[in-house]
Amino acid sequence: MQKKYGFQRLSRLLGNPRLLVFTLIVGLFLASSITPASAHSWAKYHWARTANPFTLQVKDNHTNLGTDWSSILALVASDPGANDWTDSAVLDLNVVNGTSTSSCDYIAGKVIACNGLYGNNGWLGIAQLNAYVKGHIIQGRVKMNDTYFNTTRYNDAYAKRHVECQEVGHILGLGHHKGLAGCMDDKNGLFDAAYQFPSAHDYETLASIYGHTDSSTTLTALASLSSPNVQKPDDDFGTPTGEPDGKGRPTLFEKDLGHGIKQLTRVVWAD
Repeated sequence: MQKKYGFQRLSRLLGNPRLLVFTLIVGLFLASSITPASAHSWAKYHWARTANPFTLQVKDNHTNLGTDWSSILALVASDPGANDWTDSAVLDLNVVNGTSTSSCDYIAGKVIACNGLYGNNGWLGIAQLNAYVKGHIIQGRVKMNDTYFNTTRYNDAYAKRHVECQEVGHILGLGHHKGLAGCMDDKNGLFDAAYQFPSAHDYETLASIYGHTDSSTTLTALASLSSPNVQKPDDDFGTPTGEPDGKGRPTLFEKDLGHGIKQLTRVVWAD
């Protein structure tokens, strides 16, 4: 006689049908609430390297006029006493002194951090990177817009840390998330102390992104970046590619630079 393993059969095997129903409900709830680490990576973008942990140099070009952006950068990047990006098991950020000017030109294999009075263009901060179409990041920069941060509304320590932390996270290959109490949340927490540093989920995502090694590295200057239109930073963000913020504004842009390289821009908008 053919065996029947329907709901009644299973419930008899487990001894209590109500227990079976409860177990199934709890299991479905837990499965739906688990967020895979890879869910909040920035597509496939990452720095190519041959071993972990790797060191990425961040050149501090902050002018520190009005805001001590250098201290904020150190706090979110590599401060031994803070919950920062260097707490990741797969990477270290080495912040070095830059030119202390508003210059924000890319340097191959490095990240440039800068600030300036960029005008009432709508954004608080941006993260831009150049990457090969296959996903390897070549160079990156973060920019803080003092036009807004010098105003009463945005001259706030938590807001400044939130934006700087988020833009650095993007340069590492992270996308946005929501509701996980960390600086990569683009819809909550701008003025909240709980959203000014990376979250445990961000570290898990970095471990997933850099869970492999590459046969080559993009952490050094590359001879193939000699073309001026590749090395010059570009304030034309290009084409919006989705991911709107809470007000429907695009937060991600792409632009083809030729030579198999794209410029990608993440934007934190002002209210």
